[in-house]
Amino acid sequence: MKGFWFLMSGAVVVMLVFTPLVIRLRITSWTVGWLAILLGSVAVMALLGLAERLTVTDGRPTLVDDPES
Repeated sequence: MKGFWFLMSGAVVVMLVFTPLVIRLRITSWTVGWLAILLGSVAVMALLGLAERLTVTDGRPTLVDDPES
């Protein structure tokens, strides 16, 4: 999972670096698409981070169906 975060973060950073160039080109449809992909990838990363945080059970007590076992 760590490699995935590295690749996603790298892709977002590269897109952020090129965003001023895309905006200066003034091709509206291209700029809107670029920004939609950028914001979508940030949203996906946030949702994946939230899902990972909610599903990690290291150090947390687990529920037991039969308390006497």
